[in-house]
Amino acid sequence: MKRFLQIGVLLVTVLLQTAAAEAKVWRINNANGLVADFRELYTAVASSSVANDDTLYVEGSAVNYGSVTLNKRLVIIGAGYLLSGTGSNTGLQAMGLTSKVQVIGLDSLASGSVFMGISSNFSINSNTDDITITRCEGIISQSTNFPNSKIVNLAINKFLGYVDISAFQLEAPRVTNCIFTNIFNFIKVTNGLVRNNLFTTSATMNNCYVTNNIFLIAPTIASSTIKYNLATIAGALPAGNNNQNGVSQLSLFVGTGSNDGKYILKAGSPALLAGEPIGGETPDAGPFGTADPYRLSGIPAIPSIYSLTVPPSVPAASTTMDITFSTRSNN
Repeated sequence: MKRFLQIGVLLVTVLLQTAAAEAKVWRINNANGLVADFRELYTAVASSSVANDDTLYVEGSAVNYGSVTLNKRLVIIGAGYLLSGTGSNTGLQAMGLTSKVQVIGLDSLASGSVFMGISSNFSINSNTDDITITRCEGIISQSTNFPNSKIVNLAINKFLGYVDISAFQLEAPRVTNCIFTNIFNFIKVTNGLVRNNLFTTSATMNNCYVTNNIFLIAPTIASSTIKYNLATIAGALPAGNNNQNGVSQLSLFVGTGSNDGKYILKAGSPALLAGEPIGGETPDAGPFGTADPYRLSGIPAIPSIYSLTVPPSVPAASTTMDITFSTRSNN
């Protein structure tokens, strides 16, 4: 059956290659006995054949892909996270294996890179700009702090985990539709946007436009516009500007299911239609609000096989076999 699962993944990869004619697409899989372009992510990044703007598909694996320092502008796409085991979401990927990379170091030469469906510790160097981390989980942090360290146009979207960038200067960062399960530190910020997120523990931010968020704690926010947010702690948010304080956490979420799905808003939640109107539409507050909400398990916006049926055995004389699989686009 393992072979047919791999065939199914290959079919999706073939479909994706037709949509990326200008840049090359590379397949990364470290499973024994499987033929792929590269077994390890660091080998692919180091290869002279892999160029700026290429796409690397890091397939789900039972073994993590180690660590890599990215010094090229690449698109790296994985299978997602929370796909099997306790606190997971079922029926999203047929294989149920996470694309886990221990550490992804981002060099300034990696500016412009995009990450999707990856579980990792993203460590960003100074002057690494225009990075997009979307539909991923793990940790986002800064590397060694040099004088005048700066990151411009960092986009964190539909992320599950925590962020600690307290020493670097952040210019125009955008943090949208994320679930932060631990600390969030955005200290040295210019013109930041923090919208439609959930903060479950501590949150510190400065010089940001803070709207449509849900805080399960009392955040530390300075020199910012704060409006249309909800907090479960009395007096946690400034009065006025459609902020709501002392909201019961039990009234907000369904409270059951996966480690991200439990934060879906329940019927009658005070966060429903509580966000700041955008383009004439009033969104929900929290990560599942707006027209581009958080995606369970970080399923990437590419075709995936979510169901696969293979016969348990095939007669020796048979020349054919029936395989049934189902796909969806996940846009």
